[in-house]
Amino acid sequence: MNARSAIFVTAALVAAPAARAADYVIDTVHTQVYACAAHLDFTTPCARFRVKSGFFHFDDAHWDTAKLDVDVDTASADLGDATWDGTVRSWQFLNAGKYTDAHFASTSVAQTGAKTGIIHGVLTLRGVTRALDLHVTFNRAGLDPYTFRYTAGFSASATLQRSDFGMTKYLPDIGDAVSIRIEAEGLRGKPAPVQTVPSKLEQ
Repeated sequence: MNARSAIFVTAALVAAPAARAADYVIDTVHTQVYACAAHLDFTTPCARFRVKSGFFHFDDAHWDTAKLDVDVDTASADLGDATWDGTVRSWQFLNAGKYTDAHFASTSVAQTGAKTGIIHGVLTLRGVTRALDLHVTFNRAGLDPYTFRYTAGFSASATLQRSDFGMTKYLPDIGDAVSIRIEAEGLRGKPAPVQTVPSKLEQ
C-alpha cells in the first residue's frame, strides 16, 4: 500500500463510521454460524456451519427498514469429529441429504438500543417453518483497508428448541435448547436479491 492509498483509506475510515441505507451481500468467508446444545449437562459443545448465500439491507438511522435473507448449508455441520459430523448431518438430526439448506428471512426489525435490535423472522429447517427472533448488535461499518470494500459487521444470537423442528433423537441427553451464535459481515455494492419469506408457519 503506497502513501496515497494509506491516506485515502484513513480518510475513508474516519469519514464513514456509520452505515447509510444500503444493500449488502453476505461475506461467506467472514461469516460464521454456531449452534450449541448441552451434552449430558457436562458441557455445551458447538457445531459450526457455513453460510451458503444471503443478503441484508441496513440503515443505522432507520432500523425498521432493515431486511435479512440467508441460507445456511446444513451439510457443513462441523463438530471437529467425523463420526459426530456424520451423525448430526444424518436423518437423526438435520437430515442434510434431504434438506440441504436452513433458510432464515426477516419479517420486521426493531431497534432496542444505540447499536442493538431484534430481527423478527422465520426459520425453515428440515421442512418445518417457525418464528425465530435474532438479538443483534451492529458492530460497525466502514471501508476494509485490505479489500477496499465497504463492509458492515454484526453479532447475533438466538435460541430454538430442536424438537420444534422434528429433531427428538437422544433427548434429553443432548439438550433440546439450541443456542445460536452468529458473526456476520456484509459487502456493499452488489445488486439486492429478492427476499423470500415463507407464507406459512407451523402451528
